[in-house]
Amino acid sequence: MALRNALARVAGPLRGCAVHSASLAPAGVIGTLKTRPPPGPSHRSYRNLVEHELYDRSRQEYTLGNRVPSVAPDAWIAPNATLIGDTDVADQCSVWHGSVLKGDLGAVRLGAFSNVQERCVIDAAGAATRIGQHVTIGTGTSISAAVVEDNVLIGTRCVLGSGSYVEENAALEAGTVVEPGQLIPSGQLWGGNPARFVRDLDGNEVLEIQQIAREVYGNSQSHADQSTPWGLDYAQTEALRKALGRE
Repeated sequence: MALRNALARVAGPLRGCAVHSASLAPAGVIGTLKTRPPPGPSHRSYRNLVEHELYDRSRQEYTLGNRVPSVAPDAWIAPNATLIGDTDVADQCSVWHGSVLKGDLGAVRLGAFSNVQERCVIDAAGAATRIGQHVTIGTGTSISAAVVEDNVLIGTRCVLGSGSYVEENAALEAGTVVEPGQLIPSGQLWGGNPARFVRDLDGNEVLEIQQIAREVYGNSQSHADQSTPWGLDYAQTEALRKALGRE
């Protein structure tokens, strides 16, 4: 899509004429820029705007020394999600748009069948963060150096402080703030800031937590079907650069 948009932007000056640098519009697109203008009143308007680039310069995975992200073959990572350093994403997981798993100061482990929804940040500031199986992490949640056991539902915009621990079969309401070192017992619903006990979960609710996680993975496969295979955008962009004589 980014490549098609870029082609649409440069189609006007290229249509019906030979391709040469003088005919290219100063759109700020990598590979289609005019020669840098001389200093003067208009110099400040010269920009290489990232939204005008042919492809996104960011990456899904960043290796830090010997800390390398690991992703299971059937996991789905959104195109603009980011895995940094010592991160491990297990089978049938999904990491959604805008989320960051940052294993630069410690390990981040995401267990099988779990999902990290949009705009979450999970890091390991001095200690490992471990997320169990069948865990759903709601949009905008922040987790730092915490442990979440299996079959847990975390609502949107929650905060789990360093050293916090959520036992299995538990749930957090939206906006819950779990303080550093706090324990959330098994089979309970907690909420508020700071987190407080709300009520016990019944058996049907506990079973529903696992069902939600599996449904999220099924939904992620529809998104995965629309994703461009790794490397294709870059290859198409380089082909365009070559055609424009901007190697």
